[in-house]
Amino acid sequence: MELIVKSLISALFVGALGLVIYVQHNGLKAAKERAERAEQIARDRDDTIKTLTDAAARDKKAAAKLQTAHDRIATTLAERENLIESLQHENPTIRSWADTPLPDAIAGLRQHPAATGADDYRQRLSNSDPLPTAGGSAQD
Repeated sequence: MELIVKSLISALFVGALGLVIYVQHNGLKAAKERAERAEQIARDRDDTIKTLTDAAARDKKAAAKLQTAHDRIATTLAERENLIESLQHENPTIRSWADTPLPDAIAGLRQHPAATGADDYRQRLSNSDPLPTAGGSAQD
């Protein structure tokens, strides 16, 4: 009888040990899967950060190019405005031409604010009144 009790206790101990090992194995497997998912999420995040960093660098280079072009255009504009002003001071023919008032139709064109983009320009074209012809009304 004592042998049977010892055998049963041993069997229970082995079963309990097997159950503990099984539970630990499943816990370890689940922890490994969570770690792999976390690593994948970290890789995806790192890829996203790299993509955004690259895009920011490209945008910064493009902005620098645009600023350079803007500065170059502003310099050219200032030079040309200075040239026109000096020509107006030096040449009486140009001065009298520059002092001549613009015709009403042309002066009306200058009263519109600057278009700030394609959509603004398209909207202004669709909403504006047609320009009058140079000689008055058109006849078919």
